[in-house]
Amino acid sequence: MPAMTRGSRFRGVGRAVVTLALSVVCIVTAKGPAAGAPDTRGEIQALPQAVPPPAVASTAARVVLDRVRPAMIQIKGFFGTNTAEAFHGSGFAVARSGLFITNWHVVSEAVLYPEKYRLEYRTPAGATGRVTVRAIDVRHDLALVEAPRLAPAHLSLRPDVAIKGERAYSVGFPLDVGLTITEGISNGRLEDSFEPRIHYSGALNAGMSGGPGLDGAGNVIGVNVAGYRASQLVAFLVPAEHAAALLARANEPPLDTRQARDVVASQLRAHSEALLAAIGPKLPTQSHYGYELPSKPTAFTECRAAGDPAPDQPVNVERIVCDAKSSLYVSRDLSPGGLTFQHQVMSTRTLDPWRFAHRMQTQKATNNPVGSPRQFAPFACKQQNVELRGLTANATVCLRAYRKFDGIYDLYVRVVSKNGRTQGFLSSLSLTGVAPDRALAFARTYLEAIQWKQ
Repeated sequence: MPAMTRGSRFRGVGRAVVTLALSVVCIVTAKGPAAGAPDTRGEIQALPQAVPPPAVASTAARVVLDRVRPAMIQIKGFFGTNTAEAFHGSGFAVARSGLFITNWHVVSEAVLYPEKYRLEYRTPAGATGRVTVRAIDVRHDLALVEAPRLAPAHLSLRPDVAIKGERAYSVGFPLDVGLTITEGISNGRLEDSFEPRIHYSGALNAGMSGGPGLDGAGNVIGVNVAGYRASQLVAFLVPAEHAAALLARANEPPLDTRQARDVVASQLRAHSEALLAAIGPKLPTQSHYGYELPSKPTAFTECRAAGDPAPDQPVNVERIVCDAKSSLYVSRDLSPGGLTFQHQVMSTRTLDPWRFAHRMQTQKATNNPVGSPRQFAPFACKQQNVELRGLTANATVCLRAYRKFDGIYDLYVRVVSKNGRTQGFLSSLSLTGVAPDRALAFARTYLEAIQWKQ
């Protein structure tokens, strides 16, 4: 299964194991030892007791697993004519006609490179066959696939989000170890997230992507999508309402792989439009040593600040980094749809203006964006001095086109102040996977938010 971008994502889960401790009763020998037996008076002896009955939750997990087992398939991807798999994930039946829901990232390589990959399914009972992709929803990381001649009883989608604290389960095929269920807790919908996600406090491991997240009755509350590699039982589900919306497109003509890239590009543009609409026409600002610079624009944007607290530094640097956490998975090396910006506010009490300007110039060179030449054309940039509100700055605005998705671009903006001899700032903005006109309009919005007020 493909790895996720933003570095934070992985899939899957191992079987939950309930450990039952043996009760220990401590007794002190009161009588003397029998003839020929060692004297153990005063020693503590441990006697094993009867094992208590299995926990109710574990019984419920077995019931849920038995119910969903017939609806589950493992989805495998194969490169070329190889019989060894290139990736795998999970899927579950959502209609009697052999339609299954999985993740977009499970099948993306086969959709984007149909001449290189083929998809097959494997049921828990060992039956195999071909899989075709009917519809995709890149924004919510979902895909509707069809397995001809395979039509098990389907699962029911629960459109309302499981309430916080409700018992939840996740089912899938982790790490090629077979069908597995994990127990956890639904913590409801994430409060600060651009794309809707359900916080599942349970284990997800690679290979479980596309499997169902379930309530205690076996109804689907979401679709397994991601976990944080460095976390403990912090995972996420795509709410079932988006799976239901994708299923509603089952009667439309199936996805034509020759036009799949156009479909992906269209969905990327819709994603960026929604993101910019959520931010609005004006950016909020925060004051940094007299400079007003863009600050956290939405509740789902995460901003962090850092700096060196040592008092004897020749240059004091205050760093602010903001990330909307809105990137989408498109392929192994492409995750557009993100918005990030950062500021480095610098000042000195010991360096002369020439040395301070040199330090700023050195820092400026460390912020250049990168990207695979296979995916992107080179940046086309325009640099000039601009008059912002109360200060002069040097602004560089760059665009680069995606080679394989028409009408999709990345924006990069860098702003360097020029009004201070011993203080200043460097600010950079990255907006990815957007139409060029919307990108340039947002660049103006970003520049208009910057001002000098001291």
